[in-house]
Amino acid sequence: MRRTRTTIISAALLPTLTLTLGAVGGGLAATLVAAAPASATDRTWSAPTALTGERNTSAGVVVTSDGTAVTVWTSGTFGDATQELWAATRAEGATAWSAPVRVAADQRMVQDVRLIAAQDGSAVVSWDRYDTENFAAHQTSTLRPGAAAWSAPARVTTALFAYDLTLVSGPGGRLTALWKGDPTPGENDADRGLYVSDLASPDGTWSQPVLIAAGSVNQFRASAGADGAVTVAWQPGVLSESVNVATRAAGSAQWTAPKILKVGTGMVGDFDVQTAATGAALVSWTESGVAVLAVRPAGSTAWGPYTYLPAEQDRTDTAVPQLEADGRVTAVWAGYRVLRTATRGVDGTWSQALTLAEGHSFSRVWAPGRGPDGSLAVVWTSLEDELWAVTRSDGWGRPMKLGDVAPYTQPGSVAAGADGRAVAVWDKRVGTTSDHHEINQVWSSATGAAKQPAKRRDHVGNDGFPDLYARRSDGTLAVYRGTSAGTVSARVESGYWGTTSTLVPFGDLNGDGVNDTIVTDYGGAMYRYSPDRGQVVTSQTPATQIGTGWAAFDGLTHSGDFTADGLPDLVARQISTGDLYLYAGTKSGGFLRVGKIGSGWKSLTIVGAGDLNGDRHADLVARTATGDLYRYYGSGQGTIGSGTKIGSGWGGMADFVGIGDLTGDGRDDILGRTTAGDLYRYAGNGTGGIGSGVKIGTGWKSFTSIG
Repeated sequence: MRRTRTTIISAALLPTLTLTLGAVGGGLAATLVAAAPASATDRTWSAPTALTGERNTSAGVVVTSDGTAVTVWTSGTFGDATQELWAATRAEGATAWSAPVRVAADQRMVQDVRLIAAQDGSAVVSWDRYDTENFAAHQTSTLRPGAAAWSAPARVTTALFAYDLTLVSGPGGRLTALWKGDPTPGENDADRGLYVSDLASPDGTWSQPVLIAAGSVNQFRASAGADGAVTVAWQPGVLSESVNVATRAAGSAQWTAPKILKVGTGMVGDFDVQTAATGAALVSWTESGVAVLAVRPAGSTAWGPYTYLPAEQDRTDTAVPQLEADGRVTAVWAGYRVLRTATRGVDGTWSQALTLAEGHSFSRVWAPGRGPDGSLAVVWTSLEDELWAVTRSDGWGRPMKLGDVAPYTQPGSVAAGADGRAVAVWDKRVGTTSDHHEINQVWSSATGAAKQPAKRRDHVGNDGFPDLYARRSDGTLAVYRGTSAGTVSARVESGYWGTTSTLVPFGDLNGDGVNDTIVTDYGGAMYRYSPDRGQVVTSQTPATQIGTGWAAFDGLTHSGDFTADGLPDLVARQISTGDLYLYAGTKSGGFLRVGKIGSGWKSLTIVGAGDLNGDRHADLVARTATGDLYRYYGSGQGTIGSGTKIGSGWGGMADFVGIGDLTGDGRDDILGRTTAGDLYRYAGNGTGGIGSGVKIGTGWKSFTSIG
C-alpha cells in the first residue's frame, strides 16, 4: 500500500452531545454466515455415532453445571414384557461417552421419560411406571454431582392420578412437580385441574398438592428461576385458544391469580417457558403454526403484551425462541431454503434478520441448546434426510453437515455447556414391531472446543492483556504491551507506516482468531491487516483492501459490537456534516453500512470505550470542547442512547483510549494522556462510570498520538 502519513485513531474519537438517533438499515439482513471463512466461532462436530444398540429410545440430553453431558434412554419398545432405563455421561472436554449405567430395571410400558439438569449440579430423570396394564407410579432417579451411580427409583407420592408430570429444579436440590390430573377420577370432576407439589430437599417428603388452575388443562410448561420462583403457562382446555400464566415467588406458598396472556384466533401449541438468572421470563407458543411470545422483564411482576416473530415470507418452521441471560430473546426460523435469526432487545425491538444458512431444504429445526455463556447450538434435518448444525459462541459460525439420518427422523435434543461445547442426541428409526411400535437406536454427535477468540485489544504476545498503539512524528509505530499490574510496559516496534494514513486497532474482523488493524490511506482506500496471532502488525503484514471512499470520514473508532451479532463494528464521522455512522462488521471480513446513529458530532472527542455497563454492547464516551465527559450506551440494535455526563475538567487530556480490561477485573478501562505527557488509567466500575485516575507512566509527550 502507499507509504503515507499515519495517525492512530484507536478506541479514541468522540461523539457529540446533540444526538439524533438513526434506525438500523435493512441491509444488515444480507450478512451471510453460510459464506463465512473459518473463524474462532466455528466448532467441528464429531461424526454421528450410535450410542446404543437397537430397541432403545432417547429421553434427551442435558449438561450439568460442571459441564457433564448426561443422556438417558429406555431399552425395549413400548409393550415389551420388561423395559429398563439406562444412562451415560460425557465429562467436560471428553471425546467419548462413558459406559452405559442402569438407572432402573424391571419396568413395564415406560412412558413420559423426562430429563432435567438441576440447579445443584445433579441430573434428574422422571418417568411413568406400569404394572401389567395398570399405571403404578411416577418415579424419579437422581445422578448427584461426581457420582457414578443413580439413586434408587423413588415415587412422587402425591401425584397419584397425574398426566404429563413435569419436574423443575430450584436452588439447593429443591424439586417442584407439576401435573394435570383428577385426584378422584369418576367421582367428582370439580377437582380436576393443574396441580403442584414440592420436594424441599433430596431426603424430604413431597408436600400436599396445591391446585393452580381448576378445570380441564391441555398443554402446559414450567420453569424455575435461580431464586426458586416458579412460572407455569398452560392452555385451558383442548380446544382453547387462550394462554394463561401464573407465578409463585421464591419462598412463597401462594400462586398469583392466572393471567391471560392471549385470547387467540387460532389453535395454540408448542408451549415453552424459560427463566433467566436475572429473573426475566419468557413464555412462547405457536398459534396456527406462527410463533408467539410474551416476556416478563427482570425485576417486574407484569408481563408485556404478546408479540409475533418478525414477519417473514415462506416461513416453514420455527425453533423454540431462546431467552438470553440479559433478557433479550433470540429466534431462529427456516424459510424456503434459508435459515435466519433475529434478536428481540429488552426494549421489545427486533434486530435485522441475519442469514445463518441458505441453499438447504429445511425439514425440522430442533429446539436450540443454550449454554450459560450465551452460546447457542442449532440443529436441523433437511428434506434429503441430512443432519446440519450451526453454532454461536462469540459470533455465529458456518453451517456444518453432521451426516445422514434415517427417513422420518424426529427432532432430537441439543444441550450446551459453560464452555460453549454442544451435544446432540436423537433417535434413529430402524423399524417397527408387529404391533406398529417404533424400533429406535440412539445416536449422538458433539462439538469440540472452539479456538479461544483474541481478547479485546490484545495485539501482541497473545497473553490476554490489552496493548497500546503509540505513533511518532516520523510515521513509525510502537506497540506497548499491557501487564498484569494494570500498566503498559514492554515496547514492540511495528516499523514505518508513513504519515498520512490512519491506523485503527480493531477486533477480529475476518474470523481467524486474531485481532486486526484497519488502515486507511491518503486516497481513502481501506485495508484490513491480519498478522499471525501474537505477532505485531507491520506494513509487510498480509493485507486485504476492503473499501474505498473513506477520505470523507474521520474519527474511525472501534468500541466492540454494536449490533449484537458477535462481530466487531466501526463508527465513523463524516467530516463535512459531523454525522456519525455505524458500519457493521461482516463474516466476509469487511463492513456493511448500517446507517446514521448521530448528528452534530464535529466538536467532540470520541472514545470507543468498550462495554462500560456489562450488557455486552459497545458504548461510546465523548469529551466536549469545555472538558465535560459524556457516556453513550450502545443498545445492541445498531444505535446509541443519549449522553449522560460522567465527569468534568478533562480539557487537559491530549488523547483518550478505550484500552479494554487493563486491570483484569472484567471491566473495560480508559487511558488518558495529558498534554504534559503523563499517562493515566481510569478503571471502569462496570456500571457505566470510571474511577479516579492512576498515573501509570510519564514521558509520553513525544508521541503524536496514542490509540
